[in-house]
Amino acid sequence: MSRRFVKLAATTGAAMALMTAMAGAATAETSTSIPAEILACHNADAPTSGGGWVHGKGWGDCPQSVDVYIQRFGWTWEVYGRAHYNGPGSAVASFNCSGSGHYTYRTLVQWRDGTGPKSAISAERRFQC
Repeated sequence: MSRRFVKLAATTGAAMALMTAMAGAATAETSTSIPAEILACHNADAPTSGGGWVHGKGWGDCPQSVDVYIQRFGWTWEVYGRAHYNGPGSAVASFNCSGSGHYTYRTLVQWRDGTGPKSAISAERRFQC
């Protein structure tokens, strides 16, 4: 009984290793064959801060109606500034954060295409305002 179990475990392990290697190869080929411009029509830049203001820029090359939001994290992500552009183009959402303390901010960009709503979210930044 134990010899059968060992043989089964070895066979199963070899099969799993082969499937993992094959899946990794297929994934790598797929991700490199898709041009970056197809993955996202619009992008969100990480927020910047200066002079008591936080700014978040959204930009893109596709012809959609696009909303750009600057969000601040408290208990949840809340919208504190909004801008709009009709792509291709860009817009900057701003929020006067003077005297509000240390918070984490991000830029959210939202648009719709033929398949439904899409979004891009920037990296987060923490600022003292």
